[in-house]
Amino acid sequence: MAVQNATGVTLSVDGDIMAHATSASFSISRDLRDKTSKSSGGWQENLGGLMSWEMSGDAFIDITATDVSMADCFTILTAADSTVTTTVVFTVGTNTYTGEAFVTSISADAGVEENATFSLSLTGSAVLTQVVV
Repeated sequence: MAVQNATGVTLSVDGDIMAHATSASFSISRDLRDKTSKSSGGWQENLGGLMSWEMSGDAFIDITATDVSMADCFTILTAADSTVTTTVVFTVGTNTYTGEAFVTSISADAGVEENATFSLSLTGSAVLTQVVV
């Protein structure tokens, strides 16, 4: 079994890897439509519905970062045009998952004598493409 070392898993925003990332996550889901009827024999029946996806990451705050930083994400989130999406890529080994997403939240944490960190959440706006190499 070849287990992926999580250090090699990256989240990229607009072509740049998230600077000083400490974690990255990705989820995809499908909603279901209920098609249960009186002839379902007491069992719920479903049909496939809409699919959605999200990506997120945590990173140290680096005010000199040249890769994607908290400041960059803030700029994307607060763009005057509420239709602005960004291209995001989640990379696991040689496999990538790419799509257009909205930056939906940014949060920062800065405890006394601790490293300052921020969290980024992105919600997909359309199809997610998988490339398996």
